[in-house]
Amino acid sequence: MEKFDFLVLGGGISGLGFAKRMSEKGFSVLIIEKEATVGGLSRTIFHNGFYLDFCAHRFHTNNKKLLDEVLSLPGLKMNKHIKRSRIYMFGKYLKYPFEIQNLLRAMPISKSLLCIFSFVYNFISKKLQKKELKSYKDWFVSFYGFQLYNIMCRPYTSKIWHIDPSLISADWANQRFKGEQMGQLIKRVIKKILTLNFSKYDLDDDSLAPDGGPFFYPLRGIQELPDALAKSCDKNGSKIICSAQVLSINTQAQTVTYRKDASDMTVEYGNLISTIPLHSFYALQDRKSSKVESALANLKYMDIIFVYVFLKCERISNDHWLYFPDPGIIFNRAVEFSNWSPEMCPAGKTSVCFDITCFESDNIWSLSDTDLAAKTISDAIKIKYFKQNDIESYHIFRTKFAYPFYDLDYKNKLDIIVDFLETKNCCLLGRTGIFQYNNSDNSIEMGFKLADSFIENEPKKSVYCSNINSISY
Repeated sequence: MEKFDFLVLGGGISGLGFAKRMSEKGFSVLIIEKEATVGGLSRTIFHNGFYLDFCAHRFHTNNKKLLDEVLSLPGLKMNKHIKRSRIYMFGKYLKYPFEIQNLLRAMPISKSLLCIFSFVYNFISKKLQKKELKSYKDWFVSFYGFQLYNIMCRPYTSKIWHIDPSLISADWANQRFKGEQMGQLIKRVIKKILTLNFSKYDLDDDSLAPDGGPFFYPLRGIQELPDALAKSCDKNGSKIICSAQVLSINTQAQTVTYRKDASDMTVEYGNLISTIPLHSFYALQDRKSSKVESALANLKYMDIIFVYVFLKCERISNDHWLYFPDPGIIFNRAVEFSNWSPEMCPAGKTSVCFDITCFESDNIWSLSDTDLAAKTISDAIKIKYFKQNDIESYHIFRTKFAYPFYDLDYKNKLDIIVDFLETKNCCLLGRTGIFQYNNSDNSIEMGFKLADSFIENEPKKSVYCSNINSISY
C-alpha cells in the first residue's frame, strides 16, 4: 500500500498552495480531485472557442511576498488590470464601488437629502455609543446609516443570499471589509460631501473597497493559476490524481479508498487535509456523532447557476463586471470576459457570464436550460445591456457548494463541526473545506499558513478562525 506524508482531498487553490509548500520541504503529498482538472471554483471551461470562468475570478493581494511568489510560478503570466465595474440602479449604470456623493446625485432629491442626514447623524451618534454588531444589517447601518442601507445594501444582499441582511452574520462583512480602511473611506466621503466635490472617483478611494482596485489576471482564464500551482507541486514530487472519486476514509487505519477508471485504490496517509464540503467529508469517514449531524443539517452552502451568452460583437461595455440588485432581474452580476483578456474570446466576439445564486431546493435550480437562458436574455435586453441581434448562442453550468452561508448562528454550528473533524492528524482547509468566505489570494495564503504550522511543528495545526489577511510569511 502506497503511503504519503500528506493526503489532500480536493485540488482547489488552497490545497494546491498547501501541497506546494510541503513538497518544497521534501514531504510526500497526494492530491485527490474529483474533477478532470485542478482548480475547484477557480476553473476555466473551454466551450466553442471561448474561455469561461465561473463568473469573476481575479487575483489581488496586499501581501507583496505572496504576489511575488504567485507571479513567479512556472508557466504563469498575468497582466495587471484596474477594476472597472458599475451597478444598475435608478435605471442608470452607476460606478461601483459607490462614490456616495455620485450615488446621491442619481437619486430623487428627497431620497438624497434623507440619506445625507442619516449618514451624518449616524456618523456622529456612533461616536457617542457603541453597539454590538451581530448582523450584516447592523454592520452596514453602523457605517452608512439606515437610509443608505436601504438603498446600497438591502436589495442586492437580499437578492444574493435569499434572506434579509438582518439574518446574515456580521462576520460576512468583517471578512469582506477592513474596519480601518472603512473609517478612512467614511472620512473622505464626508469631506467630499461638505466640499461639494462630485468629481469622478479616484483609485485611492476605489482601493478601499473589497471589489475595487488593481488585480492580476491570466491570459486565458483563471485556470492558469491552479495549473501553475500544480506544475510547481509536480516539480517537487507531489502526486495529483484527477477524475477520482473518494469512496471512504478510515480514520483509525489512516487510509483513504478512491475509485479511478473503474479501479478501487487504497492509500495510507500520515496527515489528512480536507478542502471538500464539510457534509461530504463527514459522510465519507468512519467516525460519527449525532451532535455533529444535527449541526451539519442546519449549516448550508449556496449554489450558483452560470448562464453564458455568446455575442457577435467585439464588446458590450468596458466594465469587468456589473451588479444588478433589482429583484425583478434574474441575475446578480454580469462579467464580460473580453474585458479581462482578449484571448478569452474568438476575434470579433465577446461573452458574458451571468450568475444566479440559489439553493438546490429552489425551483430555479430545476429550471430547464432553455427557460433559464430565455429569462436571462430577456432581462438583459430589457435593461439595454445588449441587443437580440447580437446573440449567437448560450451555455448553462451549475455548481454546488459555491458560497458558505453565514446565518446568525452559523459560527456555533461550525465550532461543533470543526472541533469534531479536526484531529491531531486531520485539518480542514479552504473556502469550502473550512467554511470561510474568502478570495483566491486568501485561499492560497491559508494553504501556506497551514503548511507552515506543520513545518514549524506548532502544537495546534489549524487555520480555523485565522486572520488570513495578516499573514506575512
